[in-house]
This record gives sequence, C-alpha cells and structure tokens, in this order.
Amino acid sequence: MAVRHYHHHYHFSYLTSKKRHFTSLVIVIAAITVILVFLLKILTPQSPLDVKELSYPDILLASFNTLFRLLISYVFALIVAIPLALFITRSPRTERFMLPISDILQSVPILAFFPVIVLAFIKLHLIEGAVIFILFMAMLWNLVFSMIGGLKTIPEDILNASTIFGLKGLKKLWYITIPSIFPYIVTGSLLAWAQGWSLLIVAEALHSYIPGGTMSQDPLGLGSLLVDAFYQGQNIVFLVSLAVMILLITLINFFVWQKLLHLAERYKFD
Repeated sequence: MAVRHYHHHYHFSYLTSKKRHFTSLVIVIAAITVILVFLLKILTPQSPLDVKELSYPDILLASFNTLFRLLISYVFALIVAIPLALFITRSPRTERFMLPISDILQSVPILAFFPVIVLAFIKLHLIEGAVIFILFMAMLWNLVFSMIGGLKTIPEDILNASTIFGLKGLKKLWYITIPSIFPYIVTGSLLAWAQGWSLLIVAEALHSYIPGGTMSQDPLGLGSLLVDAFYQGQNIVFLVSLAVMILLITLINFFVWQKLLHLAERYKFD
C-alpha cells in the first residue's frame, strides 16, 4: 500500500545495527575525552589538572535539572501537539485555514519574545516557568507538523475499519490514530529534543534578559553553567559541562531514540 507523504522532510530514519551504533557511541565518547584533554592543555597550560574550581555535585545537579526541564517541556509539548494536529486536520476547510497560520507561528523566532516572557514569569515568581515555556515553544511545532504529516498518511481503509467497529473518541485515538502516526511522533520527538538542546543555553541564562540581572538569578543547569563559567573564566568547568552535555545527548540518542526508531519501523504502512 502506497504511503502519501506530507511535509516529508519531517520524516526520516537513520537506523543502524547495534554493533555499528555501539561503535559510534565509543568513538564519540573517546573523541569527547581527547578534545577535552586537548582544550584543557591549551586553555590551562600552567596547571591543566587543577580542578579546584570544578564542583562535581553542581555539575550532576545541573545535568539533572536540565534533563528534567527538557522532559517536562517535551511532555507539555506532546500533550498540546496531539489535539492541535488533530484539530488542524479535522477537515479540508480547517486545514486550509489553520495550516498557513501554523506555518507563520512556527516561523516566528520564539527568542524575539523571550525578554517579555522572562519578565512575565518573574512577575509571577516562576523563574523555572520561563525556561520550561521557552523550551516548550521550541519543541511544539516539530511535533505538530510531524503529526500532521503522519495523519495524512493513514490509509482510508484503516479509517473506514474504525468506523465500522464503532471506534470513536479516545478509543479511536488510542487504538488507531496514535499507532498509525507513531513513527512520525518519534521523528517529531527527536527533532523537538534537538531543538530543545539548541535553545537550552539561551533559555537557562535568564540574567541576560532581566534588567540589572546577575548570574546568581540563573536557574542551575548545564546551559547556565556553560554561560556563567565562560564569563567567569572557569575554563575547566566550561569544558567539563560541555563534555557532559554532549555525552548526555549521545547516550539519550543511543538508549532512547535509536530504540524508538527501531520500534517505529513496526508501525509503518507498506
């Protein structure tokens, strides 16, 4: 059965064998180690092993905070994206009206509104809310457009079968819609997390957007740790934080996204 593609550039796969991907994981970790040691020697030639400025508990806590913010933002984005994609594709008329609006909204750089967002959340005493909101907005449209593409590929006979068996509402969503678009959800999620990582440093370095703000106002995370360490000349903290971030991205890719991409292969329509 042929599959029609919609926004096909949102649907991709780079599946590899476990052996090859494990090899890639080892190579990436080794490369990170080599680059870190090399940069340490360049930036701290006098005492490259002086790690007095390095606080391992802070880096561990920053890593946890960052992953938690990304996860919460992703969950909110997923919860909003599913009904939004369903609404946009509910009828040709709705689609013709909503798709151009969605295209415009996803094209508007969210960072343009970031200072206003930060000030609004500060007024509400919700600093964490500002970070999560900006990450949520960064992730949302990748999920929405991927799901729209998936919804357009569901074969008519599958939809007709759901009508014949009387599947409606949440039952249809759970047993028909979500399994049918699962590969697109995985692809959109992968893109959403990549976008979240890209904006993380800006999202956590809030002091830049607060009038008279200081680094002490930044919520602790890998992004804010990178920015603060750079401005304070803490080269070792900066490099180790960067290495930890790259390592986390690599491990999540290996243990989460590759597993989900393999699983999604079972749900594709041939």
